[in-house]
Amino acid sequence: MPPSQPALTAPDGIVVCGLGGLGQACLSSLLAFNLPIRCIDREPPKWVDLAQGKRLVDVTLLGDMRNPEVLIEAGVASARAVLLLSQDSGVNLEAALQVRLLNPKAQLVVRSSGGSSSLERQLQDRLPGLAIVDPQLLTAGIFANALRPDGTEAAFDVEGELFVVRSTLQQQAASRDLFDQLSRLQRLVQWFPIDGAPGGPPASGWWNLDAKPAAGDRLLWLELASTLETRPRSHRGQWAVLWARFRLLFESCQEATERLKDRRNSLLSWGLLSLLLLLFVGSFLFGNASPLRGLMLTLALLKGEYLDAFSFIISGSNNELSPAHFPLAALALIYALGGTLLTAWLVALILDRLLAARIGNQEPKPMVAGTPYVLLLDGGPLAARLEQQLRLQKFQVVRVQENKPEPLAYPSLDRALRSLRHCRCQAVGVLSEDLMANLSVALELQQRWPGVRLAVRSHSLSQSSNFNALFEGMQVINPLEVAADAVVATALGERVRGVLRLAEENLLITDYKVNSSDTLQGLSLGTVAGGYGLIPLVLIGYGAIKPIALPNPERVLQLGDRLVVLASLAALRQVEAGNLKKRCWCLELRSLRPNAPIFEVQIALARYLGSVPGDMAKYVDLEHGAQRTAPLYQVPGRLLEQALKRLGVDCELVDATTCEA
Repeated sequence: MPPSQPALTAPDGIVVCGLGGLGQACLSSLLAFNLPIRCIDREPPKWVDLAQGKRLVDVTLLGDMRNPEVLIEAGVASARAVLLLSQDSGVNLEAALQVRLLNPKAQLVVRSSGGSSSLERQLQDRLPGLAIVDPQLLTAGIFANALRPDGTEAAFDVEGELFVVRSTLQQQAASRDLFDQLSRLQRLVQWFPIDGAPGGPPASGWWNLDAKPAAGDRLLWLELASTLETRPRSHRGQWAVLWARFRLLFESCQEATERLKDRRNSLLSWGLLSLLLLLFVGSFLFGNASPLRGLMLTLALLKGEYLDAFSFIISGSNNELSPAHFPLAALALIYALGGTLLTAWLVALILDRLLAARIGNQEPKPMVAGTPYVLLLDGGPLAARLEQQLRLQKFQVVRVQENKPEPLAYPSLDRALRSLRHCRCQAVGVLSEDLMANLSVALELQQRWPGVRLAVRSHSLSQSSNFNALFEGMQVINPLEVAADAVVATALGERVRGVLRLAEENLLITDYKVNSSDTLQGLSLGTVAGGYGLIPLVLIGYGAIKPIALPNPERVLQLGDRLVVLASLAALRQVEAGNLKKRCWCLELRSLRPNAPIFEVQIALARYLGSVPGDMAKYVDLEHGAQRTAPLYQVPGRLLEQALKRLGVDCELVDATTCEA
C-alpha cells in the first residue's frame, strides 16, 4: 500500500463503490484531503487519470458492492462514509442496505439516476444518515447559468430570495477601495487583477479590501435582487401582435400552396382534385337542369345521406323507381359511401386532436413573433429542472424531446424550428447523453444563429471545461465532473442545495443547522466569513419564519439557527475541522472627542470583538497613549472602524503584525 494512502482503520475513512466517471471525479476531490480511501468495483476500472489509478491500485478491490464479504474486506464497518456511485440505482440501494447492517453510523451517499423514485424517498426518510443524490439534477444550476441570455454570470434562489452574480470590468482606476464599493446587498465573489493572479479563492474574501481596482480589472459581484424579481416581460403593442399573426397566417398559406405545387403527384393533391371533380360532375348529374340543386344534393351524398338525397334526385319522375334509375342509384351510392369515409376521416382527425390534448401529447402554444426564447434539446429530467429554473426567472423556454415525447415539448427539432421561425433564439442547451451527436447539433445551430449561447452536455470528457477554448461561444459541461464536489461534501455530512461554476471553480450552496457540537456556534458571521472563507447567504434565526438575506457580519450564531452559505469544498472542510484562518488586522484607538458616548463605544467594541461591554474599558482608556484591540478579520474591522468614527473616536485599522509588537 502506498504511503500516501493510510490503512482504513481510522473512523474517518471513505469507501467509494463504483469507479465510473463520477467515482473517479470524487476520488480526485477526496485525495486532496489526504483521507484514508478504499475502492470497490466489479471490473478493473478504466482510469481517466493514469497517475491516480497507479496511486490507488493497492486500495482497489474487485467485487460486487452488494456482497457483505467484499464490504467487510474494504473496511466498511469502520468507515466514516460510503459512496455508492454505480449507474444502477437498484444496485446502489441494495448495497446501501448491506452497508447499514454492517455500519449503523456511517454516512451513506447513494447515486440516483432518472429521478427520485418512491423507494428512494422512503429509504431516505427511514434510514438516518442516508442521502440520495442525482448528479444530473444537482448541476442543473450550472447549465441554467450557462444559458442565461441576460449577460449575468449566474442567478439562483435561496429561501425565496434571488441572488445574481454580475461581472464588471473597470474602465479606469477606481477612486474607492474594494470595501467602500461594497453595499448592504452586495458581496465580492472574486477579483481578477489585470496584472496578476486572483488574491484568493472565489467567495473567500481573502484579499486586501483596502486595495483599489486598476483599469482592466474584472470583479465578480454577488447581488441580492428583490424577492424573486426577474426581468420584466416585454410589452408589445396590440397592433404589432395582430400584424405578426396576420403575417404568420399569410406565410402559412403561401407555404401550403408551395407544398401543393411540390407534391403534384401526391395523394393529397389527387384527393383534392378528385373532390373538386366529384362536386362538378355531381352538380350536373343530380341537378336535373339545376346545377345549384345538384351541388346541394352532391354535398348531401358526400355527407353520408343516401335515401333522402336520392328521393330528391328522382322527384321529377313522380318518385317511382324504374330500371333507368339504377345507374343513377349506383352512382349516388358510390357518392354516399365516399362521403361516409370522408366523414369517418374527419371524426378520426378530431378525436385524435382531442385525445392528444387530453392525454398530454399536444405541442406548445405558438409564441408571438419576435419573442426571445431558450431552446432545450432532449435531456429528460435535467431539461425539466432547467425549464423550471429558467421559467422562474421569466425566460421563455422551448423543449424538444425526440426519443421520449413529453407533454408540451416538440417531437423534433425541425418541427420546433418551423413553429418558432419568427421568434428569436437566445440560447440553446444540447443535453442528450451522446457527446458527438450533441456537438454535431450544436455546431449546426451555431452556424444558423452565430451569436447564440450554447451549452453542451458531455459524459465522456474529463476536465471538459478545457475544451471550451476549441469551440468559441460554446460551453462543454460534464455533470459528473461538476457534481463530484457536491457528492464529496454530502459524504462529509454537509447538506448541499446546488452547485455553481464561478471563476473556473465549483462553489456549493450548503445548508447548516447550528447545534451544540457545531464549530459555528457562538461565532459572528464576520468571523465565519473571514475565518473559513465563505459567503453567508441567508440566515434563519431559531424560531423565526422570515429569512435574512446577506445578514450583517456582527450577527452571532446561536443554537437552532439555520445558515445557508456559498463556499468551495475546501472551505466546507475547514468549517468541519474548525480551522479558522489567522486574524490579520487590529483596530488602533488614538483619541476620543470631548463628550464622546463612552458606553456606546464599549458596546460597539463588544459587539465586534465578541465580549461584554465591561471588558472593553481598557480600550477607551487613552490617557497613556493609543490602544490596540485583539486581532480581527478585515471586514468586521472596517465596520467597527466606521462605527467608532461615527461616535467620535479617532481610530484606524492596521496590520496585525504591528499589534503583536
